[in-house]
Amino acid sequence: MPSKTMKILLFLLLCLVSAGCARFNPEAVRSEHALSFSAALEARTERVLSESGALNLHQCIDLALENNLNVQAADIEARIARLNRQVAFSHFLPSIEMSYTSTELNKTPSSSMFGPFAVSVQDRIVRETMVKAQMPVFAPATWFLYDAHRHGEAIGTLVSDYARQMIALQVTGLYFQCLALEEAGKALASQHASARVLCGEVEAFYGAGLVMESDVLQARTLVLSRGRDCEKNMRELAAARSGLLEVMGLSPLASLTLDAETPVELPEGETADWIMHALLHHPRLAIADRQAAIEEDKLKIAITEFLPVLALFSARNHTTNSKNTYPYMTALGFTGMMTVFNGFANINEYKAARLHKKGAYLALERESLSLMAQVYQSRLQVDNAESDSVLAAAALEAAEAALREAEVRFHEGVINTSDVMEARSRRDSAASFVIAAEYQKQVTAAVACNVMGATFRGDKVSSL
Repeated sequence: MPSKTMKILLFLLLCLVSAGCARFNPEAVRSEHALSFSAALEARTERVLSESGALNLHQCIDLALENNLNVQAADIEARIARLNRQVAFSHFLPSIEMSYTSTELNKTPSSSMFGPFAVSVQDRIVRETMVKAQMPVFAPATWFLYDAHRHGEAIGTLVSDYARQMIALQVTGLYFQCLALEEAGKALASQHASARVLCGEVEAFYGAGLVMESDVLQARTLVLSRGRDCEKNMRELAAARSGLLEVMGLSPLASLTLDAETPVELPEGETADWIMHALLHHPRLAIADRQAAIEEDKLKIAITEFLPVLALFSARNHTTNSKNTYPYMTALGFTGMMTVFNGFANINEYKAARLHKKGAYLALERESLSLMAQVYQSRLQVDNAESDSVLAAAALEAAEAALREAEVRFHEGVINTSDVMEARSRRDSAASFVIAAEYQKQVTAAVACNVMGATFRGDKVSSL
C-alpha cells in the first residue's frame, strides 16, 4: 500500500494535470479583455483631456512619453537588461545548495540465524541531508560575461531613450499635420463661402442676360468642389487627430483640441557642426559602440575556454542509514576543470568571435557613414523647406493681386466667369501652399534635431 506521502504527491499531480487540461475559452478571454481595456482607456482619456484643455506640442510629447505602449515596452526591456547584469554579478558570489532525500524501503530483509530461508521483513526510511557551498576562485569567463551584461544594460537604457526620441518625433509630425489641416480647413471654408457668393453673382448676371448658362453651371460646380474639399479636409483632420491620440496612448475616438504654435527651432551651426554633433551624441552610434564592446567581451570569453576554472567548495552530509559507518561527513577542498580536447570546438569558437568583433566595428562604421548622409540630407531638406516657404509667400501675394484684378474686370464685363474662377483657384492653391510650407518647416526642423542626436522639448533643443 502506498504511504501517506505518496498519496499526497499523487493527489497534487492529479490536480496539476486536471488544471492543465481545463478547456480554454478564447472568446470569453477576448471579451473580458476588450471590456476592461476599453473602460480603462476611456477613463484615462477623459481624465487627461479634461485636465489639459487645449494641448501644445510640449504637452502632447509628455503625454506620449507617459502613456505610449512602445515606450513602456522599451522601459521593460531596459529593466530586464539591468536584471540580467545583476544575475551575471551573482556568479562572483558563493553559491549554497541544500538537498534532502527521504527514501522508503519496503520489505527489506533482515539477518536471521535460521539459515537463508528463514527471514523476517521490516519497513525502513532512510533520510539524507546535504549542505554544499562553492566559491569561484579563478573563472575569467565570469568577469567578461559580467562586463558584456553591463554593456547590455547600457544598450537597454540607450534603446529606451531612443524610443522616446522617435516617439517625440512622431508626435511632432502628427501635431503639425493636425495644425496644417486645421488651417487648411479654415481656408477651405472661406473659399467655399466665396464660391457661393460668386455663384450668386453669376446667377444674377444670368438672370439679367449678361452671362450664359454654362457660366452658371461652372459656378455651381465650383461650389460643389469647394464643399467636397471641406468634407475631405474634415475626414483627413479626424484621421490625423486619431493617429495623434493613439501615439499619446489615448482613445483614438476622443475629441482633441490643439494649441496652435510653432515651437521647434533649428540648432545653430553649419552642416559640419551638425554632423559632428551626430557622431558624438546620436544614440544609434552609442548603441553600436556598446555592441562592439560586447563582441570584444565575447572574444575574451572564447579565449578563457583554453584556461582552467578553479573553485573552493565545502560540503557536509548526514544520513540515517545504519549501514553507513560515518553518518556525518564533511568535505573541504578545491575543484578544477579544464577542457583538453573537444574536437577543435574552442578554437573555431575563438575564430568566430574574432570575426564577430570585426563585423561589429564594420557595423559601427556603416552606421556612422549612414548617419552623416542623413544629417546632410536633413540640412538640404531644411533649406528646401525655407525656400518653399519664401516662394509660397511670394506666390500667394501674386495670386491675390491677380484675383483682385480679375474680379474687377469680371464686374466690368471684360472677362468671363471661367477666367475669374481660374484666378480664384490659383489663389486658393497658393494659400494652401503657404500653410503646408509653414508647417513643413517645423517638421523638417524636428527631423534635423532627431538625426543629429538632439532632442527638443517645447521650444528647447538640447543634446542627449
